[in-house]
Amino acid sequence: MIGLEQLVRRFPLPFVALVSLSIVANLLTLTGSIFMLQVYDRVLTSRSIPTLVALTLLMAVMYGFFVVIESLRLRIAARLATVWSDTLSSRLFSVYVRQGLANNDTLDPLHDLDLVRSFIGGAGLFVLLDLPWLPIYLGLVYALHPLLGLLAIAGGIVITLILAVSEMQSRGAARLANGQFLQRSAIGANARSNAESVLAMGMLRQITVRWQEVADQLAQSQRQTGDRLAFYSSASRGFRYFLQSAVLALGAYLAIEGQLTAGLMIAASIITARALAPVEQAVTQWRGFVGARQALNRIATAIEADTQPTITTTLPRPSREIAVSNVATSPALDQRPLAAWINFSLDAGDGLGIVGMSGSGKSSLARALVGVWPILSGQIRLDGAEMAHYDRERLGGFIGYLQQSVELFQGSVAENISRFQPGDVTDAVLKAAEQAGIHSLISSLPRGYDTQIGRYGSVLSAGQRQRIGLARAMYGDPFLIVLDEPNSNLDGEGDQALTNAILGAKARGAIVVVVAHRPSAIAALNKLLLMENGRQVKFGEKNEVMQAIGLQTTRAGERIEQKETTSDDVDASEN
Repeated sequence: MIGLEQLVRRFPLPFVALVSLSIVANLLTLTGSIFMLQVYDRVLTSRSIPTLVALTLLMAVMYGFFVVIESLRLRIAARLATVWSDTLSSRLFSVYVRQGLANNDTLDPLHDLDLVRSFIGGAGLFVLLDLPWLPIYLGLVYALHPLLGLLAIAGGIVITLILAVSEMQSRGAARLANGQFLQRSAIGANARSNAESVLAMGMLRQITVRWQEVADQLAQSQRQTGDRLAFYSSASRGFRYFLQSAVLALGAYLAIEGQLTAGLMIAASIITARALAPVEQAVTQWRGFVGARQALNRIATAIEADTQPTITTTLPRPSREIAVSNVATSPALDQRPLAAWINFSLDAGDGLGIVGMSGSGKSSLARALVGVWPILSGQIRLDGAEMAHYDRERLGGFIGYLQQSVELFQGSVAENISRFQPGDVTDAVLKAAEQAGIHSLISSLPRGYDTQIGRYGSVLSAGQRQRIGLARAMYGDPFLIVLDEPNSNLDGEGDQALTNAILGAKARGAIVVVVAHRPSAIAALNKLLLMENGRQVKFGEKNEVMQAIGLQTTRAGERIEQKETTSDDVDASEN
C-alpha cells in the first residue's frame, strides 16, 4: 500500500498490537470447539454438574475477553486508517487540484483515498488478518483425524476456487463502475457550478437526462456486480454449511467405528466452519477489496505522475527581467502544444499586451508564464534562473494572476484578496485593494472586508468578482503580474481603475502582462505581442506593432484591430 510501509516504520507499535490481538482473537474463537469437546467427552460421561458449571463460567469469561479484544482490534484499525489517510490527504489534495489544469475527470484521488481508508478501518482488513489462520485450523482438524483433515482441506480448496472466480469476474466490473461514478459526479458538479446558465436557459431537463443516463449505467453496473457477488457469496456460505455437516457425518461414522470420540467429532465440525469463515467473508468483502486495490493503484499512478522536483536551494526574489526563449506549452506533457516558438524578454517596469484572434494561444501563453501549464520545450527565466528552479509555493508569492473566468473561494473578501495567508495581513490587504482601486467598493459591502462572498463569490456581481480578483493579483507586490481579459466585465470606472493599477505596478518595478481584446486594457502598456494560430507573429514596442496590425489581415480577410470579441468567444483551448 502507498504510504503503508512508511506508516509501519513510523508507528510500529499499533501494527504489532493489531497483529498480536488478531492472534489472540483467533485463538479465542477455539473456545466453542474446546467447550463442546469437554461437554461431550467429560461432562456427559461423568454426569458432573459442577464440572459443567465451571466450564460454562470459563467459557463466558473467554468470550467476554474476546469482546474486549475484538473491540480493541476495531478501534486500532480505525485509528490506523485515519493516520494512513492523514499521511496522504494533503498530498492527494494537491494532486487533485493540479489535475484540474488538464481537465482530468477520469481520476479522483480523494475518492480513492476514502475507499482505501474505509477498507483499512473496516471488516476487509480483518479478513486479510484472519485468512493466514486457514491452514492452522485445517491442520488442527487433520490432527484430530487425517480423514477429517483431508475433507476439510478439499472443502477449503473448493471455496478458494469460488473466491478466485469471483475475483476474476469482479475486477473489470469494479473498474467500469468507478469510471461511471466519476463521470456522474463530474456532470453533477458541472451543472451545480453553472446553475445560473442551466436554469436561465432551460437546460435543466437536458442536463438531468444526461446525468440520469450515466446514473442508470452506474446502477446497472453496480447491480450486475452485486448480483454476481451475491451468487458467489451464497454459494460459498451454502458450501461451508454443507462441509460442516459433511465433517460431522464423517466424524459420526468414525465415532461409530471407534476411531473418534463424540467430543472430537463436534470439535472438528466447529473448527472446520471457523477455518473456512474468513474465506467466505473474503467473498462477501471482495467488492471492497477489489475497489481498495484498484484505488491504491490509481493513487500510486497519480502520485507518480505528479511527482514534483524537490527544491533545496532558495532563489532570491526576482526583480530585473523575464526572458521567454522558444517556449511551447500545452495542458499536459503528452498533448500537442497550443502555443509554440514564443520568444521575448521584458525588463522591470515593462508592460506587455498579448493580442490576437480567439484561439490564437494567448491564454495558453499566459498559463505558461505563471507556471500552471508545463513547458514542452524552451525556457522561461526570471533574472536568469529557470522558473522550474523555484519552489512552487515561493514562486507563487512573486506572481499575480487574474484568469479569464475569475474564481473566488468561499470565505471573506479579505481572505480572498490575501490568498488565505495566515496571520495578520490587514495592511497588505488594504494596500492591494487601494492599488486595484476597489477600497471604496469593498467598504460599501454589508460587512466590508469581512463580507462572506459565498461559494464561487456568488453574492458578488461579475464586475465585483473581477476587481477583487485584480486586488488578489496585486497582493504582496508581486514582480510578475499576468492578467487575462482583466476588463471583460468592467465598466468605465473599472477600466480606469485597471489602468491605474497597471501604471502603479509598473512604477514600482513590476512586469505586467495583459491578454487583451479591448483597446482600453493595453492603454498603460508599452509593448505588444501579436499571436496567431498558437504562434508569435510580431513583438516589439506597442506603437510599432499596432501599425503592423493595421496592415495585417486574418485568413478571413478581417483586420485584427477591427475584430471585436468578448471573453465568451474564447474557445475551449483557452478556457
